[in-house]
Amino acid sequence: MSTTTETNASGAASEAGKELLAKYVGDMAALESHIEEALDRQLGMAKDNPTAGPLVQEFHDMVRNQRDQIVELRDSLGSTAGNPIKEVGGSILGKAAGLIDKVRADAVSKALRDDYAAFSLASISYSMLHTTAKGVGSSEVASVAQAGLKNYAKAIQQINHVMPDVVLAELADEDGITVVQGVGDETRRMVDEAWNSNDQGN
Repeated sequence: MSTTTETNASGAASEAGKELLAKYVGDMAALESHIEEALDRQLGMAKDNPTAGPLVQEFHDMVRNQRDQIVELRDSLGSTAGNPIKEVGGSILGKAAGLIDKVRADAVSKALRDDYAAFSLASISYSMLHTTAKGVGSSEVASVAQAGLKNYAKAIQQINHVMPDVVLAELADEDGITVVQGVGDETRRMVDEAWNSNDQGN
């Protein structure tokens, strides 16, 4: 039977809580590393795309900074013997993160789609980490998790907004296809309405 973890007056986690967080933070560090490696490869394929190129660079810098921060946090907590980054690839989280390694070379839109999936995985992972950190009484880890979630939520919305233009530009390059004008703005409105309606509980 589980028991409530006790914390000291400063809100720091107990030793048992620290051991648990070290494992979960190690998983998060592995996931950030997977995403950063995938974005490394995307930098080259997207560099000449005026819409996606700067965005992929922004994503790469954001993920790299988060990876460095979460690795530093992992090291401060102490990594458990069964949870170094090189072994996480065999875990469920590592397998899920591995899906994004298959970066598509034929379309920037598909690369951004893979980023969207990876960022969604990272977002829910940070949400879980935040809950765990709060549950065991670690305000430091909870703060890092909250910042990571906010960054990925922003990145997902950025992809939502640029994706129509990227897809339409690729359509325009196809032989025999005439692109209907105004579709990008129409799709952005549709996406915003879908997200906003869910935020309002409709």
